Amino acid sequence: MTAVPVPDALRDALLRAGYFPQTALACLERSLRGAGVRAHLVRPETTFDGAEVRRHLTVLALTDRHLVISHIDDEGADELNPSQVVVTTERVRLSRIVSVGLSQVFDTDGDTAEPREAEATLGITWGGSRRLEIERGWCEDPECQADHGWTGTVAPSDIALRISALADGADALDEALAFHAVLSDAVDELDA
Repeated sequence: MTAVPVPDALRDALLRAGYFPQTALACLERSLRGAGVRAHLVRPETTFDGAEVRRHLTVLALTDRHLVISHIDDEGADELNPSQVVVTTERVRLSRIVSVGLSQVFDTDGDTAEPREAEATLGITWGGSRRLEIERGWCEDPECQADHGWTGTVAPSDIALRISALADGADALDEALAFHAVLSDAVDELDA
């Protein structure tokens, strides 16, 4: 098999994300194993953990047969390792994907303004992991002092990416929606 180079648009997206782009590219190329990329989505995230700033990068690359998911995290530094990056990459056969979901939030006044997408959450499930959401049980009585235990749901959730036009920009939201469309079509092609 002749190796197909990673598309310039994906290289540019990794550079724009600015989070160890050479490391991300090297790991992605290794996992692609020469396959051409049909579509991609690059999602940088920054979180705050007390006084520390943590960065994370998720890269999705769609080939004809696989969805390659790469997570890049900075590891806590110490004296021996002043800077470490941890990369975890998974190749999922498209035939294993059971669900491609999209949850959308629209800005609209409900009457005169044309609704426009404000955010979206892209969810992809292939049976690799499950998400558990637990919360305290409660009742309608505001005077109730009883312990109602816990309630929760278990849902398949291999990956969920939230993109907000306000936080990430309208282009990032458009890119996520376009990736969702291409991935959905690729999964549907397997059933045709």
